[in-house]
Amino acid sequence: MAVEVSIVFLYIDYQKQATASILIISTSLTIKPNVAMKHAFYIIGLLLCMAGGSARAQDPANANEVVEKYLTAIGGRTKLKAIQDITTTATADMQGRTIEMEAKYKMPNKFRQASYVMGNEMGGTVYDGNRLSRNMRGQEQVKEGKEAFQEYLQNHPFPELYYDSLGIEKKLLGKETVDGKEAYKVEYSADGRTWQDYFDASTGLKVKRTATIDTPRGKSDVAVTYDDYKEVNGVKLPFKRSQKSGQFEMTMETQSVKINKGIDDKQFRIK
Repeated sequence: MAVEVSIVFLYIDYQKQATASILIISTSLTIKPNVAMKHAFYIIGLLLCMAGGSARAQDPANANEVVEKYLTAIGGRTKLKAIQDITTTATADMQGRTIEMEAKYKMPNKFRQASYVMGNEMGGTVYDGNRLSRNMRGQEQVKEGKEAFQEYLQNHPFPELYYDSLGIEKKLLGKETVDGKEAYKVEYSADGRTWQDYFDASTGLKVKRTATIDTPRGKSDVAVTYDDYKEVNGVKLPFKRSQKSGQFEMTMETQSVKINKGIDDKQFRIK
């Protein structure tokens, strides 16, 4: 005697923050005595995979959703806005020489970065909230106002917190493959400049940035990749960054991160 079985699958997708996506699949199976039971279980399992795959196939509707998923993945807006200062140290190998780097951020608008070789300072950047001074091998370049703040954001660990208030436009350009994994590509534009960030489609983490910058030798394409995310005080930061521009390549590995330890404003004075 054949037996008809009705099966209803309820799949709930909690990937969205405020709402859950519910997918209901209903079907009927007629199971005959001469059909092995394992075949029936195989069919049921296949339907379950179809239900899960249908729900996971949903892509973000726009760039805002991609960026919001990223901010949530690294700790959420509340934790990020609670950060008052960050101090990081990192090392990099360049042409056989070890470079030590220290960066200090005091929210919302102060920044200091310096590079050292064998204990000697080779150059650095200071932003006091209005003026930005970059010094390299005794040559100083100064920027002010909005131009200075935008460059400061390029060094900020969480610039996405400020993009909307600055009127920086963003749009989702689809998916691309980064290091063998699918990533959503978001392009930003402001004052004639554009740059692109790539976010892992699965984890939401930022994995790459590309841009074209002006150099003394003309325009140059720059690519920065982010890897080895680690949690510090409830916030995830990439502990490995690789930068490539033309023939120049450098990989920086973070050695330490200190959050909310206090930094004196005197360290951000421009001489």
